[in-house]
Amino acid sequence: MSSIVQTESKIFLPFLHKSHIIENIEILKNYVEQESGKKFPLGVTLKEKYFEAINYIQDVPVPYSNEKIHVTYFDKTLQNKLLSLGMIDKEDLENDKHIYSQQEQEVITDRIEKALKLIKVLHNDLYDLINTLIGTFLILKKDLFGGGSVSNVMGLVWLNPQSDWSIIEYAEAIYHEFIHQSIFLDDMINCMFPNANECAKEEALVTSTILKIKRPLDRAYHAAGVSIGIMHLYHLFNDSKNSDKYMDDLRKTVEEIEARTQFLGEQGVKTLEIMRKFINHPSFDDITYSLQN
Repeated sequence: MSSIVQTESKIFLPFLHKSHIIENIEILKNYVEQESGKKFPLGVTLKEKYFEAINYIQDVPVPYSNEKIHVTYFDKTLQNKLLSLGMIDKEDLENDKHIYSQQEQEVITDRIEKALKLIKVLHNDLYDLINTLIGTFLILKKDLFGGGSVSNVMGLVWLNPQSDWSIIEYAEAIYHEFIHQSIFLDDMINCMFPNANECAKEEALVTSTILKIKRPLDRAYHAAGVSIGIMHLYHLFNDSKNSDKYMDDLRKTVEEIEARTQFLGEQGVKTLEIMRKFINHPSFDDITYSLQN
C-alpha cells in the first residue's frame, strides 16, 4: 500500500499530494513491468511511465505526449468507448451534432490552452501533475453535460465546454477532472472503494457536495474531493467568497460517508479522516504546499 505522508502541522490529502501521486505511478509502473516482463527504458518521463503502464492495462489506449495534453474532436475509438460505457448515447451522435464547428473548435482549443497557462501561473506543480495524469481531452457536445471522467479509461477527460464559459471556468473544469483522475489512480493502487456495486445500494447513497442530490457513495466521495480542489483554485485567485462556497455541503457529505465507512477500504477511511481534519481546520495553504512536495 502506498503511504500517506501526514504531519501534525499540515494536512495532506493524498489525491492532492505530489509525492503520493508520484509514488502511485511508480507502483503502477512496477506492477506492469512484473506483469509484462518488460522493463521501462532509463530516462523515461513520469508521464511516459504512467501512460505506458495504464495503456497496458486498459483495453483502449489513451493518446498522450510529454509536451502538452492532446486535444481531439474526432477520435472514434475514444468516442465509441464512452458510448459503450453509457457516458454518451447514440442519439448524441446523430447527424454529427456532437461535433463542434471549425470556428468553435479553434475557440475551445485556445481557451483550454489559456486555462492551462493560467493554472501554470497560479501553481506550476499543479500544472505539471495535471499534464502528467491527463493525456487527452476529447471534446464533444452532449446536452446538459459539461463532460466527465471514468475509471475505465484513465487519462482521458471528456469536455463539453459551454459557449459562455470564462477562462476561469475552463480552469475549474480541468482541475475538477484532474481530481477525478487522481482519485481513480489512488483507488486502483490502494483500494479506496472495494466494491463499486455496493456503493450504489440504497443504504450507501450519500448527498453529493456539488449536485446536492443522493448519489452512490464512491461518486459522492469523488465530489467531496473535487469541491476541495475547486475551493483551492479560488483560494489561489484570492477569491475568499468562492474559496468557501462548498464548505457546508462538504461537511454534510463527509458526515454521511462517516456513517457508512463499511463501504470504504482502508485508504478510503484514512483519506476521509484527513477530509474531516480539513473541514475542522481548513488550510488551503496546506494544499498548495502538498501539491509541490
